[in-house]
Amino acid sequence: MNSIGQTLKGRRERLGMTLNELESRTQIKRKILTLIENNDFASLNNENYAEGFIIKYAKAVNIDSDQLIASHKEEIPSNENDLEQVIDAFSSENKPTYRSKDKEPLQLAVVISFVVILTAVLWVLAVLFL
Repeated sequence: MNSIGQTLKGRRERLGMTLNELESRTQIKRKILTLIENNDFASLNNENYAEGFIIKYAKAVNIDSDQLIASHKEEIPSNENDLEQVIDAFSSENKPTYRSKDKEPLQLAVVISFVVILTAVLWVLAVLFL
């Protein structure tokens, strides 16, 4: 059974299309098209875009992208595990290490107080010297 890359490359070659033509038709860089044809999805800048690139490539060479992706789902990197890790991190009892929003009302009160005091001092000075 052919891989996604072999299927797409074979179809492109049967259509007599060069990588330059495919690049201009899909607006995907030639380097990325080559990585897709080699099934090297791990070398993509962002593996989460692999399915989108495959869909654009498949449409350009007149292949049903849904059927291609369904039959080769195990080849395409999945971000489901990443999503589960993020959900687990935020649903756990451990609070994040960054500054929480609890201090924002206090900071706002300090800034407002400073502005009020500064205004009062300037007003008193203006009354005394004018």
